[in-house]
Amino acid sequence: MIGVVINYRRGRHTVKTNQIIVRFEEVKNRKEAAKLVGKRVLWVTPGKRKFVIGKVVAPHGNSGSVRVSFRVGLPGQIIGDAVYLIEDLKILNELQKKVKEAKDIN
Repeated sequence: MIGVVINYRRGRHTVKTNQIIVRFEEVKNRKEAAKLVGKRVLWVTPGKRKFVIGKVVAPHGNSGSVRVSFRVGLPGQIIGDAVYLIEDLKILNELQKKVKEAKDIN
């Protein structure tokens, strides 16, 4: 499932760069978003050489958005970019092997 990064999780005076808000195209309400808690999210860097993996922590609001937490802070270029929901970690390991072997992904 593909989602779009809406923004960082933020308050009035603070921005948490290791937490983002994601809206998935097939999720329409909070109840459906709650089913995604605990799943992994994958973001591929613009150079397409590295993966950054996060975890869905909680639903955000009532319209189906979710909060995703990462171990490291993410750059501003992630806003508006696509992220992928990984249901099975075996798929993730296969993708990492393909990226390491590939010289040019484009």
